[in-house]
Amino acid sequence: MKQNEKIWISLAIAVIAAAGLWWLLSGEYAEEQVIWPENPRLRTETFHMAQRWLELQGLGTSSLSHLQDLDQLPANRSLLILHDDLGRQTDLEARQLLDWLERGGQVLAGAPGSTAGADPLNPYRIHRCRACGSDADVARTALLVDEDEDKDGFEQAGKHDGLHWWQTGDGRRLALRTGASLSADTWPGSAERFRGEDSSVLFTRYPVLNGRITLLPETRWMDNWRLLDADHAAIMLALIDKDIEQVWLQQRVARGGLLSWLWRQAPLLWSLLALWTALWIWSRLVRFGPVQEPERSRHVQIREQLLASARFDWRHNQGRKLLAALREAHGQRLLQHFPDWRQRSREQRLDGLTALCPGAARERWNWFLDIGQLTRPDDLREFVALHEQLMHAL
Repeated sequence: MKQNEKIWISLAIAVIAAAGLWWLLSGEYAEEQVIWPENPRLRTETFHMAQRWLELQGLGTSSLSHLQDLDQLPANRSLLILHDDLGRQTDLEARQLLDWLERGGQVLAGAPGSTAGADPLNPYRIHRCRACGSDADVARTALLVDEDEDKDGFEQAGKHDGLHWWQTGDGRRLALRTGASLSADTWPGSAERFRGEDSSVLFTRYPVLNGRITLLPETRWMDNWRLLDADHAAIMLALIDKDIEQVWLQQRVARGGLLSWLWRQAPLLWSLLALWTALWIWSRLVRFGPVQEPERSRHVQIREQLLASARFDWRHNQGRKLLAALREAHGQRLLQHFPDWRQRSREQRLDGLTALCPGAARERWNWFLDIGQLTRPDDLREFVALHEQLMHAL
C-alpha cells in the first residue's frame, strides 16, 4: 500500500470517528419507562395471570409447553386452552387433540385467520373475520343504551375502538375488547353461537367426537397484559362449563423432543437398542480362548490341515515323517491289491505300478520306490502327486 493511500484511509477514519463523537455529545435523549414485571413467569407464560385467576375460583390448573404428552393427561371434565390458533398445530399435535376430544375433553382456542381445506378439528370452516358484524361503531354504541344501566358509562365504553359487548345467558352484559369476530360459510345447527350486541358472533361451540371445541376470535384478551381490561376475566369464567374440574393452559409453543416421543410411542425400540448396545459391548470385550472361525467345507479344512502339517514336517525334519506316513498308507493298499507284493522283485513291482498307473513314466515310479529323504520342496509335491495317483488306482 502506498504512503498516500495510508494517509487518506487514516483521514477518513478520523473524520468518521469525529462525526460519531459529535452525534453522541450533541444528541437529545429522552427517558422512556418500560414496564417489566419482576415475576419472570409473567414474561415466559402467556396465560400466567389467567391460570392464577382460575385457581382463585377453585379450579385445578396446570401449565403445558407442548401438546406431545397430551395422550397421557386425563381428558374427562378437563378443558385445554391452546396458545396458538386452531389449525396451526402440527399433524402430531392435531392427532393428540383428536384423541383428547375422543376421550371427552374440551378445547378452547382462537379461530384460524383462514381455512384452506378440510380439518377434522374445524369441520365447519369457522374463521376469524375483522370486517364482519355491524357496519360501524356508532350502531354498536346505540345498542348499548339501556335505561336500567349506567347510560354514561356504557356510552363512554362503547366509543372505544374495538369494543364489543357480549350478552350472557343470565342477562349479564360483559365488555370484550377485540376488533374481530367469527364467520363461517354456513353456520351449522349443531354450533352454538354467542353474539355481541352488534349481532357479530364472538364465540361458538360445537361438538367434535365425544368432546367440544370453543372458538374465539382471538385469545390475546386472555394474556397477562389484557386479562384485567374490560370484563375479560369474567368472560373467561363464563366460557368454562360448570362441570370442568381441571384446566390445562398451553403457556408457550414448544415442540416436544423426538426422544421423549419415541420413549412413549415405541418403548420396545429402546429395549432393543439397550440389548443391542449390551451385545456390542460384550462383543468388544476380551474373551478367553481363540475366536472361532466360521465353519467351512470339510474338503477345504482337510486340505489346509495337510498343507500345514507338510510345512511343519518339512521345516523340522525335511518331510521324513510325512514321507513315512504316505509310504505306510499306500503300502497297505498295495498288499491288499498284490498279496505277494513283499515277495516281488524290483522289476515286478515297477511292472505292477506301471500297469496300474500308465500315466506316469517308469523312471518316476523307480524314483518313487527308492526315495528315502526329500531334499527339495518340489520332491515333496511330486511324491504326494504320485501317491494320490496310486491311491486312486488302488
